[in-house]
Amino acid sequence: MKIFEIILLSIFGILVIICYFIFLKSKQKTTYFTTPFWFGIPTNIVKFLTIFQILAAIGFLIAIISWIKKPPQGGIMEKYLFPNLLLFFVSAIVWPIAVNKNIIWLTVLSLILTAVSSILLLAGSIEEKNPRVHIVISLLFLCIVTVLGDAVIWNANYIKKVKN
Repeated sequence: MKIFEIILLSIFGILVIICYFIFLKSKQKTTYFTTPFWFGIPTNIVKFLTIFQILAAIGFLIAIISWIKKPPQGGIMEKYLFPNLLLFFVSAIVWPIAVNKNIIWLTVLSLILTAVSSILLLAGSIEEKNPRVHIVISLLFLCIVTVLGDAVIWNANYIKKVKN
């Protein structure tokens, strides 16, 4: 990855953190586990998902830092790591904004695009000429959150709640 790409992705990563911080801060009257942005998902499930969110965040950092130090050799991420990460960050930035603005279709789409990007990262990690186990496992945790937790569980609950 070129230095310009690393800087740009770092900026987008910081923007994700800022957007989520602002979003969660606006729901400050409750705890993370009971904030309205869960749209009524039971607290015990939220706590379980949070464990995976922590593992996903750590895993994402491990995978990206590993790929920056030694870029992917072979597979789709050899050519498409930067645009895929850009998609990941942009869709992650859009999500809290779309939720706050109550733009249902964009909220749902942003999580689906983040999930697709995560799936491509995981696929690319196993397609490398010499797949690195720590990257594959790290991105597997990311996909548990972005695909199953967000795009499936959260979206299904969100769609049900906003339609009622």
